[in-house]
Amino acid sequence: MAVWTSGAWDGRASERTSPPATHSASASATDALPASWVGTWKGTGPGNPSADGVTTFRTTAVSVTLTLHAARRGERVGRQVSHVTQAGTGRDIGCTETLLLQETRTTSMVFQAVTSTPTDPSTGGLCAPGNVYILTADGADALELGDEGSQTTGSPSRLDRVG
Repeated sequence: MAVWTSGAWDGRASERTSPPATHSASASATDALPASWVGTWKGTGPGNPSADGVTTFRTTAVSVTLTLHAARRGERVGRQVSHVTQAGTGRDIGCTETLLLQETRTTSMVFQAVTSTPTDPSTGGLCAPGNVYILTADGADALELGDEGSQTTGSPSRLDRVG
């Protein structure tokens, strides 16, 4: 993985196309979310019914709605709302997160949750900020969510454009 050291590119292989965020007027377009990513995206996953039920909740479904707007790296770019159905109780134990555009890459973007609250506050669930998600464009109307990142087991692997 390539890294930034003393503000200089180390030259090792990576998808990264831009240095850490700056807010100068000369920042390039590669420091911004591509216009083709702006909009609402949705996906569903199977949940994790085989979890141990002690350290990890058993879940029967996960649905995610991701809404993105124009933003530069280092700025808030949107939010994701997850509905995670707990097995047995049917409670929604998902979280709603405000996302920051952390890194831009050739075909993928890295987002970090800067706020996180329970999607259904009545459940008394806890949600912590700091989760990181990596999404990759798959054509014009789909985003792929790979194994790398903070997503819960059983989350959707694909989000499709809505509308």
